[in-house]
Amino acid sequence: LGVSHAVDYQPVYHEESALGRLIRSADAVVLPYDSREQVTSGVLVAAVAAGVPVVATPFPHAVELLTDGPGLLVPHEDPAALAAAIRRILTEPGLASSLADRTRTRSSTLRWPAVAARYHALAERLLTDRVRAGGSPAVTAAPA
Repeated sequence: LGVSHAVDYQPVYHEESALGRLIRSADAVVLPYDSREQVTSGVLVAAVAAGVPVVATPFPHAVELLTDGPGLLVPHEDPAALAAAIRRILTEPGLASSLADRTRTRSSTLRWPAVAARYHALAERLLTDRVRAGGSPAVTAAPA
């Protein structure tokens, strides 16, 4: 289709900082997962947090983050819909920035350190409540 110069397919696992740089350098991130049961995607979270528009198939986490949000969902096994969504993001005036603007207010809450801090706070609260109720903590929460 004459776009191979603009596509960079890298079938490798990138360490976090390299992955972040790669995502931030993209005009769009495409996540065409075959599985409808894909629970989560670190790349999805990183792209949304970075304000990069996403085109994804509807796995649960993508539906949660992208519905009325920073990306477009396309049906599984529909390459024409995938191509049309990517084309829209790259060519429709204002669409990419509009999609990115939809996530700016919550992007800081999506990154792993923020999620880990919330889990840590929850664990501490549960342990405190258990001790107050007269029980003894079965585990000790340690700072992340």
